[in-house]
Amino acid sequence: MMPQERQNNEMIDKLIEQQLNNAVIIKKVREANKNDLQQVKSEMTADFKDEIQKAVKNAENEMHSFVDDAIEDVKKTIPLNDGEATNLKSIISHRANITTLEWIGQTFGDKNYGGSNFYSKKYGHIIGAFYSIVKKHFNAIKYTTILHVNYEDAINYAKQLNIYDLPERTLRITEAQLQTLNVWEISHGYKATEPKD
Repeated sequence: MMPQERQNNEMIDKLIEQQLNNAVIIKKVREANKNDLQQVKSEMTADFKDEIQKAVKNAENEMHSFVDDAIEDVKKTIPLNDGEATNLKSIISHRANITTLEWIGQTFGDKNYGGSNFYSKKYGHIIGAFYSIVKKHFNAIKYTTILHVNYEDAINYAKQLNIYDLPERTLRITEAQLQTLNVWEISHGYKATEPKD
């Protein structure tokens, strides 16, 4: 072979060898890129899952908070249940009884003065005033419409009601009370109480 041909063949062999080496390098680069791409995909998928989980957790927390707030808002509109209303009524009644006896004792010097009919009329007057005081304090139309969330406060408020909470008009003797009192006084030999202006 001629030196030129040999040189050409050697050159072709070198070029082929270089091309093969380049092909191997390209293949390795592609495999490395493929592995890197898989790793990047895995990392992105994990990050994406984390972000989704965080978003779901935040949405759940917001929903729980919203529901809790809604429940609290609803609680603020629920009136006393029957048992609570009965208990409040019982306490107001008890306080009216004690206050009526105290008022009769302070006014006439004897808690039994005037008899049961007079007591009943005065008691009705005082208990009505106590109901009005409690309703006004809790901004309710009827004592049964006091809100459930205010139950403990209403009980404590009712337990402290006394003669000093009564308005002046309740402390006076009404015409009907005076008539009942006068009947009892005359029948028991007392001088009839005079009306006051």
